[in-house]
Amino acid sequence: MGLNAKGRNWGQLINWDDLGKFYAAFIIAWTVLLYAGAVCLVWNRRLAFIKIRNLPLAIAAVSFLHVYLVKIFLAYTTNGHFLCSAEFWIMSIYLPFGIALFQANLIRLKSISDQQRQLLAKPPSTFHKLNPSVWGHARAQWQSLRDVQKSYLLVGYGMLIQLVITAVLYATTPTLQNDYTSYGPVTHDKGQALCRKSPQWIPSAFWQLAWAWLYGPYILFSVRNIHDTHYWRLQVIVSVISGLSGTPLWLAAVFSTAFVHINPWFVPPMWLAPGIIVMQFTTIFFPVYEIYQSRSLMRTTLAILEAWEDKKNAAESERYLTSSSSSHSLGTNVSSSKASSRLHRELCSMSSLEKALAVNPDPLLHFAATKDFTAENILFLVQVSRWRQAFQAAPCLGGAITDVARSHFFESALQIYMDRVCERTTKFPINIEWQIRRNLDNVFASAIPANVHRHNSDFASFESAAIQPVHDQDDTADMLPMTLSQEVPRQGATTRMALHSYMFPVEKAEHKFEPHPAVAPLGISRAMIRDDFSEDVFNAAEKSIKYLVLTNTWQKFVKYREEKSSWSSFEC
Repeated sequence: MGLNAKGRNWGQLINWDDLGKFYAAFIIAWTVLLYAGAVCLVWNRRLAFIKIRNLPLAIAAVSFLHVYLVKIFLAYTTNGHFLCSAEFWIMSIYLPFGIALFQANLIRLKSISDQQRQLLAKPPSTFHKLNPSVWGHARAQWQSLRDVQKSYLLVGYGMLIQLVITAVLYATTPTLQNDYTSYGPVTHDKGQALCRKSPQWIPSAFWQLAWAWLYGPYILFSVRNIHDTHYWRLQVIVSVISGLSGTPLWLAAVFSTAFVHINPWFVPPMWLAPGIIVMQFTTIFFPVYEIYQSRSLMRTTLAILEAWEDKKNAAESERYLTSSSSSHSLGTNVSSSKASSRLHRELCSMSSLEKALAVNPDPLLHFAATKDFTAENILFLVQVSRWRQAFQAAPCLGGAITDVARSHFFESALQIYMDRVCERTTKFPINIEWQIRRNLDNVFASAIPANVHRHNSDFASFESAAIQPVHDQDDTADMLPMTLSQEVPRQGATTRMALHSYMFPVEKAEHKFEPHPAVAPLGISRAMIRDDFSEDVFNAAEKSIKYLVLTNTWQKFVKYREEKSSWSSFEC
């Protein structure tokens, strides 16, 4: 193996030996792979679980960190043929800015989780009017900011302070100057090696140290009770652990003689590289893996539905999960296995989803809010279903609903639009196709009062949804109303599992429509109600969201409940 015996010796030649080639090849390959993953995320940016991660912020954080990563990987190869002043700016700006943006991106997990849990509650209104007082408006705006928004501001101020500190240190430190820069009397350079050991470099590592040892553990503590399906919490854990050793080792390598025999081939900043690579990997490739997993889940779901429909069309004479008279025979085990398979296929069907939404949507809503972060989809489906039921029961005159009823239902539909569809008035708009959204905008957008804007907290304002807040993640262990048949299986481990977890509620919830108190002040006039407004106005959006829930959130929920039921059965 060809290797420069002196390593990084600040000589006249660059180190293009085997180690230098390895460093260069690795960073080139990692750059290509990393940005291929970023392109994949941009291509799939309309997926709901990509949107909530704030993709522009994530890619910006990765890019800032990557500039610094490229520099430290090529530090051995360039052998000091890179201006110390330029390296100082990269270390002092790109690294802390990348860390700051990375912090801002991770804190979104806590914010999204909190907001989704708030969707389980029902405060009085989803909007408020602007305060005419300038000072009062500014104060109200600050108080209305979510924790993540306040964190963004603090991180931004920190970045500005870091920029000012870096400029001051550069302007007042002779060892950072070169022959082409003049800031008053300090116009000379004292050598590349000495330049890189000056204490002015210590503040440049402050952000990485603060992230690894202060802010990172704080975020980890904040998300300890979050168990999401998007691997976001796992990303926080892995990133925190991987970054703990970076800055202490970097400082030790710079100022301790114990590393003198390592530094020529493994330059001091390289101790930061593992943590940076892990940050980049989790930010880009965890969502990429979820995209792959989502596609696979959709294909599996469609295959199950197709097979189930084929069997239904064959008009099987017996119901699923039929009882067997021989509970200890081999045939019973086979029947139990087949029954479990049929039960799973039935649970994955659209009819099962619709029954869950109609009979008892609470367990699915709780799962969507606390684990999948898609509660807005479940609320939209429940709200639209009960709004349509009320519409169909409205008083009619001459074959059409009365003008008063029509105005009333338009106001209620407008509230659903504002709570679930309009990007201007809700934090979590449902993820529907552009054409469907435009059609709804044409019907409702002009009726939104001008002084209504997005509130700090986006909640379920439709009282008839009858969704009760659930505080503990396991409170719904026995609340899953799933099967199409009300017959309860009687034998075998599988049947006991079904009896434990798939029981219907005793009574079906009564569907009742009551307008939310926040609807009345909107002041809807008849002129605002378009002629094409009808009970079918939400049909296209409902169909789109129902398919999205069926092929994603619903399948995760069924799998989650089956696993918990299996655990309960095993423990018993």
